[in-house]
Parts: sequence; structure tokens; C-alpha cells
Amino acid sequence: MIWQPDLSDGGILLSTVRHGLTELNRDKRIGGLTDVPLIEEGRRQAREARQALDDAPFDVVVSSPLLRAIETAEIVTGVERAEIAIEEGCIERSFGEMEGLLASGVRERFPEVRYRRVGHVDYSLNPPGGESFEEMNERAGEFLDHLMRTQSGKRVALFAHENFLQQLHGVIRGLGPLDSLEQGILNCELNQFLLDGSGNPTSHRRVELCSSATNYPSF
Repeated sequence: MIWQPDLSDGGILLSTVRHGLTELNRDKRIGGLTDVPLIEEGRRQAREARQALDDAPFDVVVSSPLLRAIETAEIVTGVERAEIAIEEGCIERSFGEMEGLLASGVRERFPEVRYRRVGHVDYSLNPPGGESFEEMNERAGEFLDHLMRTQSGKRVALFAHENFLQQLHGVIRGLGPLDSLEQGILNCELNQFLLDGSGNPTSHRRVELCSSATNYPSF
């Protein structure tokens, strides 16, 4: 599992991990900026992920400011909360007035919301009071630029959220906001990108770190 690439050109080994399971994921409620901790199954997923990573070394651990991401980062890396770099730029998408609702409740209360269907998932394009995918894609690009400026030559572990990571991965691959939605991300899924000094991807691998994640697909 350990990947030790040459970063002498100022590149970055970026390892992204989606947080473990929460009650919102489990109950298929829209989360976004709603700040909830992991449930016990989510903590078990994170412990399994830590074993799968086999003590892979990281130079810096970065997390979204939301509890579910921070807690996952602590468990997976063993790094104490005070040593985790908290970055507002990688927070989850804001769903505005839709947060906390079931999908059926959204359709009833906000019939004006439009969707893009990818596989079995309907992605809301215009959540009332929320963030668009175009805005998220721009934010993800700014966040990647920030990492390249501040973490050159380092192995970075980033703990964040599905919608944000979809856009970040899309930016790395040169995809637009909607094309970035084509690849879902499971709880505690690992994606590793080897980026050269200009931020261009030279290698990528994807690993499911916990066996139960497929029981809780995106919705």
C-alpha cells in the first residue's frame, strides 16, 4: 500500500480520503455544511482504513473543518487534532435550504430544483441558497493552487467530502464541473495523485479502504 514516489521536482503526492459514515449518509439525508460526527460504523470504517494504509507516511495532514472529516483524519493517520491543518477551502458543498432533508422532501418543497442524473444519483444543480457546481469547481481549483504553493515536495493526506473531492479530482484531470460528477466516491475511499511541480497528474490510483462502504452508496 505504501507509495514512495520521487518528489524532487517539487511535485506532491496527494492522497485524498472521504470521511467515514455519518447518520446523514446512513439515513440518506442531505448533509453539506451540517456538522455531524461519525457514527460508530464510520469510526470502524476509519479504523479499517488505517490498517489498510499500513502506516503509510504523510508529511502533512489536511482536513475540512467539519467534524466528520477531522475525526476520520485523526483515526486514519493517528495524528492529533492540534497537528491537523484545517482548511476552509476543502469544506463540503453548501446545499442551502435543502440541508437535512430526504431527497423526497426536497422534491416536494423545492420543485424548482433541477438535476443531472449520473448512474443512480440525481445531483441538484441549483440548491436554494446553496453552492453551484461551477462555484465548487472554481473553489477546488483555488484549493489545488494553494496546495501546490504551500506543500511543494510533500506527501499530503487530505480528508474531505464527496462533492468537494469530485470537483478536486475533476480539476486535476482537467474536467469541467458536470463531467467531474461521473465518478462517485465511497466513504473512506482513497485516491492518490502524483502531481508534478506544475500540478499536472502523472499517476493515479484508487483504493477502497473499507469493506462496508459499498453498503452506503451515494444517493
